[in-house]
Amino acid sequence: MTNRQISSLSPSPAVPSQVLVASNIDWGVTIDAYLLGAARIGDRYAAQAYFDLSGNTEDGMTVVTPPVTRLFRKDEFVMLRSVCGKDHYVIVTEQGKG
Repeated sequence: MTNRQISSLSPSPAVPSQVLVASNIDWGVTIDAYLLGAARIGDRYAAQAYFDLSGNTEDGMTVVTPPVTRLFRKDEFVMLRSVCGKDHYVIVTEQGKG
């Protein structure tokens, strides 16, 4: 194995451990991004995104979700679904909570 192959097998040190924990939970659907430091703005959230499936952002970049609704909580994490029903997100940490 090359160094590049080895490094791709281990988690990036830039990804917070809480994100790794949340990403190992079976949510029953594909999660489009894991949100860290989420701040609610009306029916949307601004947060640092990790494992974003859109490919438009790098881990740790700030994103704003489309309008979402809360579905349920698993442990300390909260699953969201976009109002259009196409996207699912997990809040890993939320500002002003806990």
